[in-house]
Amino acid sequence: MKSSPSVRRLPKSPLAFAWHITLRHKRWAVGALAAVIAAETLGSMLTLELKLLVDAATLAAQSAFQSTAAMWFWGMAYPITFLVDETIWRCSGFCGMRWITGARATVNRELFAYLTGHSSTYFNERFAGALTNKISNASSGTGDMLSATLWEFLPLVIGFLWSFALALWANLWLGLILGGWVVVFLGINTFLVFRKKHHAYAVAEHASILKGKMVDATSNISAVHQYGHHAYEREYLDGFIEKYRHADAYNWWLSEWILFTNGVLVALFIFGMLAMSLLLLQHRIITIGTVVMITTIVIGIMRSMFFIGHKLTDFMDKYGQINEGLGELLQPHQIVDAPKAKDLTASDGRVAFRSIGFSYGRKAVFTEFTLEIPAGQKVGLVGLSGAGKTTLTSLLLRQYDVQKGSIAIDDQDIRSVRRESLLRSIAMVPQDITLFHRTIHDNIGYGKIGAADEEIERAAALAQAHDFITDLPKGYDTFVGERGVKLSGGQRQRIAIARAILKNAQILVLDEATSSLDSESESAIQKALAELMKGKTVLAVAHRLSTLQAMDRLIVLSDGKIIEDGTHDELLALHGTYAKLWTSQVSGFIAE
Repeated sequence: MKSSPSVRRLPKSPLAFAWHITLRHKRWAVGALAAVIAAETLGSMLTLELKLLVDAATLAAQSAFQSTAAMWFWGMAYPITFLVDETIWRCSGFCGMRWITGARATVNRELFAYLTGHSSTYFNERFAGALTNKISNASSGTGDMLSATLWEFLPLVIGFLWSFALALWANLWLGLILGGWVVVFLGINTFLVFRKKHHAYAVAEHASILKGKMVDATSNISAVHQYGHHAYEREYLDGFIEKYRHADAYNWWLSEWILFTNGVLVALFIFGMLAMSLLLLQHRIITIGTVVMITTIVIGIMRSMFFIGHKLTDFMDKYGQINEGLGELLQPHQIVDAPKAKDLTASDGRVAFRSIGFSYGRKAVFTEFTLEIPAGQKVGLVGLSGAGKTTLTSLLLRQYDVQKGSIAIDDQDIRSVRRESLLRSIAMVPQDITLFHRTIHDNIGYGKIGAADEEIERAAALAQAHDFITDLPKGYDTFVGERGVKLSGGQRQRIAIARAILKNAQILVLDEATSSLDSESESAIQKALAELMKGKTVLAVAHRLSTLQAMDRLIVLSDGKIIEDGTHDELLALHGTYAKLWTSQVSGFIAE
């Protein structure tokens, strides 16, 4: 199985992002745009045909209907043109449907792919619910922006151009009034809408924060129930609800003022166009048909322009919503593959930490740290909390990059290989088990996509999980709940061990892999882990030192340095740090 290529950078500007997405569906986009332009053009011709029909009917009436050919021609042409126009509009609908639904799917696909490329640090600092909400907002917002552009703004522009051309053709003054008013109207609206852009962004930002807080509260609802802090949580969330309400109300208030301004401008436009038309008719400069045409143009523009401010503000709200989401989601990846990275070939499983340096901010964890682990050796990491044990495994998994030195597997620098291939070569059993809200079968099978039922059940049996699984009403088809809440801590850990057994990677990392198990289960799983570890390179972290006795080698860390290195018996004989930790635990005190 080949690694997927690194996800390329995506545009952070909403308009550039929408263009990038549209290019993936350009055939349907071009078809939809062409259909809208043709339909709106033909729709403008209906206005001209109405003028010609009225003028032909007026002439026929003046001749006592002795000559009615022109009247009947335009009378029949009008419904035929209308039918063709409607057909073209439906073509825009069919093409636009494919474009916009495809665009929404592409946004979801590409943003989720980019999101999964972020490091552990990125996710540790953010609400998972808020991140997925930002993807949803970007997807729906992009679709809405494209839809508004296709069926609201483009027809408006094309309609204005044809209306201006028809008005100018009818009379110079009518054309100048229409053209001048459109320029003033759009200029004022653009100015007002852009002034409220940061308010639209604020609404989207407060909405994301509020949803993130709600997800956080519901994810920890058991703690709320245990401590009886229902009122506190409601009050806590109410502060964020009020901030969102205030931002939303002020943004809406600005929109109402824009609509009021547009109402005044539209009224002035109607007055100017109708007054000029009647004046020109009175002086017999234009015909009744022209007055009807101008009236039709005025009514059409009045309907479109009265809510153009609302459409523009809604467009800007979507713009702010997308902008806020993209700004958060499309931050540069901290861990990226090298330009010419190849797949890792882990044939033996030798691991080497060579003079590495790493720090969290200003806090140095490792300085010139070196550790060589031969292929197939089982190494246990020992030390008090903060000694660097978990950080060392995180660096091996490339959840962070070393700032100095290198980490190599079979003499391949892990920064020079594709990260996905690195992770496929390492099986991990963490202390904090995360399970998908899927079936037990799916969760175990995650270790080897496409594994047969027999393989999954064998892995579960080795992890001492098969019996409790088959006792469940739906057995392996049981859904485990969000993050596995329907299972006990020990059951979740056995599922994770079964997943690692099924993965059967050359290198195995155990981070407190038996911490949630009772003594009887731990004893059984230690046997399963002993089978799993045969022929593999193992790096194990455990505070419970009894779980590390069988390791080939124990490394005692303190402040990011190796202070003791040897077997269990050898370290006891030194009467050093390990011996003190061992004595504390066997006497009943567990040092952390």
